Amino acid sequence: MALEAPVIRKQLTLLSAWFCPFAQRTWIALNEKGVPYSLHEVAIKNPKTGLWHQLDEKPEWFLKLNSLGKVPTLAYKEADVTHSVYESNICDEFLEDYQSTPPLFASHPVRKAQQRTIIDHFSSKFVPLFYRVLVRQDKDQQMEVAKEIQEQLHWLEDRVDPNGPYFMGKEFSMVDVALLPWFIKLFILEHYRGFGLPADCERLAAWQQRASKRQSVVDTCTGSEESKASYHKQLLQHYSRYADASANSTSAHDFK
Repeated sequence: MALEAPVIRKQLTLLSAWFCPFAQRTWIALNEKGVPYSLHEVAIKNPKTGLWHQLDEKPEWFLKLNSLGKVPTLAYKEADVTHSVYESNICDEFLEDYQSTPPLFASHPVRKAQQRTIIDHFSSKFVPLFYRVLVRQDKDQQMEVAKEIQEQLHWLEDRVDPNGPYFMGKEFSMVDVALLPWFIKLFILEHYRGFGLPADCERLAAWQQRASKRQSVVDTCTGSEESKASYHKQLLQHYSRYADASANSTSAHDFK
């Protein structure tokens, strides 16, 4: 099945994959900003397994926009020049510059630095562990990674605003954008590895429950249009390939 190239226009185009939390970050940010955009799915079904996955062989038009062949990728045309931006946190920061309102970063430099510190820590520490505990098949190794995940969740528990409703307090921010796509998918770890959010992470649990109901987030929790199964069931089916170590995505490879 060939993937058709999107028509890049002045309006932003988001190249995405419905199951990818990295792409979901930028999708949420676009919704929050209220920026007009078109969504182009960069995912096809494997005819052998019936599962959805990102392309193993990237089409030339995609590699011209993003030499890494990954999502998310934002593209738009300015005069005769086609611009593209990729890597989720960079895409989100680009959107903050592309349209300053409503702001997703704090205006105070120290507050903004705190937000970026949490995002960077989460991206470099927690995200690799999420994939690692799924991909690794040895039970002892899984338990070791699970302990590391719990440490990271407790690190976040100590930093989430106790009054909420959002991670940094009253305002939905880029921290919520960056973290929520993985918290929404924590049930996958519970299903395949038997653990989820620790019971003593009460503030994180309350934040996750409230923030995940925000409309900009809810609108990104949609599965493949070709399946009648629920979003959760589709995610479990997709991430089964990580749980049995058969996934061949860049995340499975990079974080194992």
